[in-house]
Amino acid sequence: MDQLTSFTRSPFLKFFPVAWDFFSGEPPVYSITRSHGLNVRFRLLHSTDPINQERTEENKVLIRYEVMGREYDLYTLGDLLCSTYPFDETGIPNIKGEIAERIARRVMKRFLQRFDQHRGKLGGLFDKSFDPKNCTNFVVANTKRFVLKIGRYPNMILLKKTGQGKWGYQHVTDLDGLFDFRYLGKRHLIILESKTGRIDVQAESLYESLILPLKRLFPDATFSYVVFADRRHLLDMRYPEYRILQEAPVRIHEALTKHGIANFFFEFDESESDFQQMCRHLINAYRNYHHERVSFNGNISITDSQIAIFEPNQRRPYIELERDPVTGLFRVIRSVRSF
Repeated sequence: MDQLTSFTRSPFLKFFPVAWDFFSGEPPVYSITRSHGLNVRFRLLHSTDPINQERTEENKVLIRYEVMGREYDLYTLGDLLCSTYPFDETGIPNIKGEIAERIARRVMKRFLQRFDQHRGKLGGLFDKSFDPKNCTNFVVANTKRFVLKIGRYPNMILLKKTGQGKWGYQHVTDLDGLFDFRYLGKRHLIILESKTGRIDVQAESLYESLILPLKRLFPDATFSYVVFADRRHLLDMRYPEYRILQEAPVRIHEALTKHGIANFFFEFDESESDFQQMCRHLINAYRNYHHERVSFNGNISITDSQIAIFEPNQRRPYIELERDPVTGLFRVIRSVRSF
């Protein structure tokens, strides 16, 4: 099957950008005529809200996200405490980017679950033995030249063997998401890219640097590339009613279309104000958590992994706390009092 035939037989053809003549005598513009069509909303929560009363500390949810009536934990206290970036004003771009990635993955997964259900279904890259809680550096696929592995789940890292450095592999790129979709018996892998700011994808090298290595890793698959982006950076806001793509997404579309790679674009339903609200909510949650204090009376014994508190002249502690190796939080493992 040639590239053009593969492109036009994509199950997602109706979502592709459409070229048309907007200005007389000028090159055609591209418009997107369809969105994902899913109703979404988010809820901001606190660790003391009723929904969190029966949850462990790290599973207390701070942001819930609803897609077509289904709710998901978008961000938990455990996510907050395991983060690698600061939760203050300097960290807002990183916080916003991660929230956007999580939203894009949730929306894309639900989109695929609902898409043409009589002929397509969402598959899986992993078998039933895969454990999402214990999968860092899990190798998803590999060849002699390339490795696709999990970084911080569900993000993936594409590596190229160069023979240089400590392990002999060079970092190529990170993948925000990769979905396995089966349609009429054929395997489609959908690469997800999420952008909340400028769409700074290197369109000219995208096929060679990303698509070709993935084709080597998954030779039986047909690939699609979907970008979730902020409306202000995706569409020409001079003519919002026509949903005309800006120059950066057009470059992506033309570069991938040339190689027969299906590509389409979805805008986030969330506004800049919504993203800022979620970011500041997480910053406040982080500050509140680290300002909480609790007091105990008695003698105390502290090690790196355990805290024990004793009544005067008693040999057995009345409360013991043990550090969780994953979250770094202390949890009560023995108590003879109620607090």
